[in-house]
Amino acid sequence: MHKIFISYSQSDQEEARRLVAALRATDLVGWLDAADIAAGASIPSAIRNALLESSAIVVLLSPSALQSNWVQFEIGAAEALGKKIIPVIISGSLAESGLPAILKDRKVIDARNRPKTVVAEEINIASKSS
Repeated sequence: MHKIFISYSQSDQEEARRLVAALRATDLVGWLDAADIAAGASIPSAIRNALLESSAIVVLLSPSALQSNWVQFEIGAAEALGKKIIPVIISGSLAESGLPAILKDRKVIDARNRPKTVVAEEINIASKSS
């Protein structure tokens, strides 16, 4: 099983949980900070370790995610570690021009109004391609 790090804004937590549930039907395991960081643990250390153990990072993009310092931190850390970054638009009217510079040259999965099972399968395929 491949581990996938899920980066998201706290306001998108329910969407992230639904996606992680759908990923279970593929051979991917999604890592979520809310579920996978133990009480009292160092958040930056836990995130760094999860990124190191993950084969890719899925960035759930929404207007609030683009404003989140944690999402920006996680994208930068993933880039520094050479991890595959898979942007997934979950809400808002995000266009390429509104994406962070680090994501502008990447193919985006548009998950708005699409079944999570279909999105999970796209993520599964993207995480394994070069």
